[in-house]
Amino acid sequence: MNGGKGFDSFCGARRFRRQALLIACVILASGVAAGCARHHPHGAKTPEEFRERFDKSTQRALKKMDATEDQKARIKPIADDLGMALSGYREEHKALRSRFVKALEAEKVDPAEVARIRADALALADRATGKMAEAIVKASDILTPGQRRKLAERWKKCI
Repeated sequence: MNGGKGFDSFCGARRFRRQALLIACVILASGVAAGCARHHPHGAKTPEEFRERFDKSTQRALKKMDATEDQKARIKPIADDLGMALSGYREEHKALRSRFVKALEAEKVDPAEVARIRADALALADRATGKMAEAIVKASDILTPGQRRKLAERWKKCI
């Protein structure tokens, strides 16, 4: 055991999920990210509500960074694509959580099944963080160095 750190425990999986959600929130704050936004998208009940909150957070962040209309227009498809992907990842995560619960409720916990669920969770986290990293790189090509510094300052407050 590793003392509850990582995916070797159920609480570790929840901790990783919280960290992944924090990363998603950080991405929202930049126009592709909303680390300290007042309306966190992870509180959304439906995929549509999640994407709507994600879009509002993106627009709010772009306004705070003094993004031009051209920058907003160029970042919008990046943010929309990311919001759609994160919404889907969120649904996949709920299914993984249900699989963990089902495995725990079994008469005898199957270590192989828990390992498969863990592998699926790691693959999901890899896809989600990869998509977020891609969006950050694309958006950073659009933002000025000054805007990226403003973004970095916002992120520092969230850490």
